[in-house]
Amino acid sequence: MPSILRSFAVDLVELNMKDLYIKSKDGWCRQDKENEMQDKASRYLVTFHGEIPVGMVHFQFVEEETATDRDAQVAYCFEIQVISEYRRRGIGEYLIKLLEMIGKATKMEKVMLTVFKANKDAIKFYIERLDYQYDEISPCVYLSRTQAAGFDYEILSKALSRRTLRDSH
Repeated sequence: MPSILRSFAVDLVELNMKDLYIKSKDGWCRQDKENEMQDKASRYLVTFHGEIPVGMVHFQFVEEETATDRDAQVAYCFEIQVISEYRRRGIGEYLIKLLEMIGKATKMEKVMLTVFKANKDAIKFYIERLDYQYDEISPCVYLSRTQAAGFDYEILSKALSRRTLRDSH
């Protein structure tokens, strides 16, 4: 990704999420976020208004643990961010749906993401608007209520339909 867009992405995460990160257990470190976002496995979708970038998704294709012994092939959304003036216009939904389409096209089993418990609007957006659910490895699913309370995040996911042999005829 061009360095100007990489800077846009990191700046947008910092602008939108720094306060939530600071309140989280791990805190905020811009250098750590830059390193994460420069990982060779990282992929991006960036949306523009004219020539101005206004939103982005940072994701990777990964093998993710499951509640069983088997790993799942996943499109993992690390960040989805939209400039504040462009929120509530369908851009975030559009970006996630593009990620889901890419996940299906690359035969991923699901899209996963991590969300801070304190980010109630994001949780509502994913669950109520986009039909995501708490993943089987989310703390609130696999731990006791007391244990899960020690985590400041949850993991959400959405299964991606797979074409069967019957569907291709």
